[in-house]
Parts: sequence; structure tokens; C-alpha cells
Amino acid sequence: MTEGPSARYRAMIIWRHVGGEVLRGIFARTRKTYVRPERLIGRRLDSVDTYGKNIVLIFSRYGIRLHLMMYGTIHIYHPEEPLLKPERMVRLRLDFDRHKVVVYNAPIVEIDYKSRLIRRLKSSLGEDPLRGDWDPDRAERLILKHKNEKIGCVLLDQGVIAGIGNILRNEILFRARIHPDRMVRDLSPEEIRRIVRIAKELSEEFLKRRLRGERLRPILYVYNKYGKPCPVCGRPIRYYRQKPHNRKTFVCENCQV
Repeated sequence: MTEGPSARYRAMIIWRHVGGEVLRGIFARTRKTYVRPERLIGRRLDSVDTYGKNIVLIFSRYGIRLHLMMYGTIHIYHPEEPLLKPERMVRLRLDFDRHKVVVYNAPIVEIDYKSRLIRRLKSSLGEDPLRGDWDPDRAERLILKHKNEKIGCVLLDQGVIAGIGNILRNEILFRARIHPDRMVRDLSPEEIRRIVRIAKELSEEFLKRRLRGERLRPILYVYNKYGKPCPVCGRPIRYYRQKPHNRKTFVCENCQV
């Protein structure tokens, strides 16, 4: 499952292998081609960035947006190395001199002018805890726009805090000691500030662990811990599917109020 930190980690791996290199060939299986993919050939990979869960590769005036969602993966091969998965699963292949980047099963592969692609992302996404322009005050205001919704649902809205997925939202709310079914209108200003602060801190911690090659499990206190004791009070963790999105939800009914 892709969340903001895992998207940023993959972007950094792509840059480490092919950053600054010239694109020699491209294959794209997608309908979201607003410029011909061949226009990118011969252009240098200038940057690899993320906007929430989206990975964006920039080639001069052009950009490629990737969203892996649940099942998309990215593999980097040497030029002559055979693919590990069938060709039918390839959504994008980028050929460079020293490596080739292959994207499998990604639901979204979009190729467009850089300016249009980034403008669309910025207009649709909320604040991103992993970007340098992170604005916690705006993140709080965006949460407050959803007064009549459950905070557990609001945190999954990419137009509020971009990059928060189901693992992060469960862990954020546990650390904030806030029940996911609380309505935003019932949260105090201090509780909203706490959620926003922890969203940034935990996103950064997730990314650091990925970069160090460490597993997330040691810092997952409630996610997939159904029936296990709460690390704070010892009561069993409850599991349910939160409506209306039907997402897996884990909560300590004693600590999260």
C-alpha cells in the first residue's frame, strides 16, 4: 500500500539510479498521454519529486506522474537484465544508459507538460508533510472544512493532508489519543493541532525507517493489532471497518476518546 513516505522513498531510489541521465527509450501503456511519449526521448531526467502519494519525474518541459495505489511496483534493472514479471504487467518502461526503470501494475501513469501536471496536483491536494512548503496552519484549516465528518475519514482525504494512507491515519489517531469516529466539529483546536503535528512527525519517521532499511512494525502500535494489548493501557485493540469508506480501523477504546 503506497503512502506518502513510501512514494518519497521510491522517488529517491529512482533518482539515485538514473537522476541526471538522458532518456533513451520509453514504453507506456496508458490512456493518460497528453503529449506523445516519444517527445521525452533525448531529454535529461531533471528531478524526481513527490506530491502526496504521487511520484513525478521531470524531463525538461515534460513530466510523468505515477500513482502505485495498492498493487503498483517499481523495479530498476540493468539494461540487459531480464524482467522479473510478465510484459503484460508493464505500465511504463524508461530506458537509460546504465539502468531501466520498469513500473508494473500502476493504476495511474500520466504523461503531460510539466506545468499542467503539477498545476493539477497542487489544485487537488492538501498539505504534504514531506514537502518543504508544508503549512500546518493550512492543514488545520482544511480539516476544519469537514466539520460534519469523522476525523478518521477526513485524514484519508488527499485534499486535506496529502500522503496519509490507512496505516498512517490509524497510527496518528492512536498517538493523538483521538477516536477515529469523533466528528471534526467536536474536536478542540488543541486536538486538531496535535493531529497535524503528529502527521508530520510520523510521516518523517516512516520515511527515515525506509531509508535506513528498517521495518515499520516496531512503531506500529495499533495497525493490524486486533485483539492484542494496547501498548499504553493493556486493553485489547478493537478492529472494525469504518463507514462510509469501509477502511480497516484499529482503536483502543480506552485511550482514544
